[in-house]
Amino acid sequence: AEAGPQAQDRTPTPLEGARIARDLESAPPPPSKVVYFQYGVAFTTEQIVSAGPICDNVAIPCILGAGGGIAVRAGWRSSGPLYLGGAYELTKQDPNKLYRIALLQQARGEGRYYFMTARVTEPYAAVSVGVAGYGNEWAIDTWGPAGSIGGGVEYQITRRTVVGLAFAYRLLYFGRFTDTANTDRAPGIAQLFGLDLVLEQRDAILRTGSDDARPRP
Repeated sequence: AEAGPQAQDRTPTPLEGARIARDLESAPPPPSKVVYFQYGVAFTTEQIVSAGPICDNVAIPCILGAGGGIAVRAGWRSSGPLYLGGAYELTKQDPNKLYRIALLQQARGEGRYYFMTARVTEPYAAVSVGVAGYGNEWAIDTWGPAGSIGGGVEYQITRRTVVGLAFAYRLLYFGRFTDTANTDRAPGIAQLFGLDLVLEQRDAILRTGSDDARPRP
C-alpha cells in the first residue's frame, strides 16, 4: 500500500537518528576538484647498497660511502591520484678521505600515484628518472643516468601543508673517471637506498568544482 502523507513526514525515532548520524560520519567526503602546485623540501639520506665497479678494487678505499643532505622539489598534483614534478637533491657522501667534500647531485623527474583514502593519510608509489653527478666539492668528476622506484606516505596536517616519509631504491650509472689520488675508477652502476623526511606545501592553481571536502583522520 502507498504510504500516506503522515508516514512520509514521520519524525525519525532516536535510534534511527543515531544510525543516520553514524552513517554520515563514516561516509567519505566527495572528491576534491582542485589542482595544486605542490612544492617543498626534504631531509634525505643515501645509503649504499652496492658502490659498483668504482669500488671493485679492494686494495684501495671505496670513494663512495653513505651520506645525507637535502632535496627540493616542485610539481603538479591533480585532483585525482597523480603527481608529476621535478627534484634536485644534494647530499654529502663519505669518500674515505679521498675527497675534501664529496657531493652527490641528482636532478630527477618524479611521478607519484596516490592510493586515494579520503583520509588525512595517503600512501603512494613513486618512480623517477634523471641524471646524477659525483665529485669533489662542486666539481663533477663523473656522471650518468639515474632511475629509482619507491613509495611513501603523506599526512595532511592542514589543508595546504603535508608531511611525509618516502623511500626509494636507486640505480646510478657513473662513467669512468680518475679521482684526486690519480686512481682510475671503472664505469658502472651503483645501487643506493634513499630515505626522505618530507615537508611540502600545496597551492591551488585550478578549480574545476567544489572543494568543500575535508580529509578525515
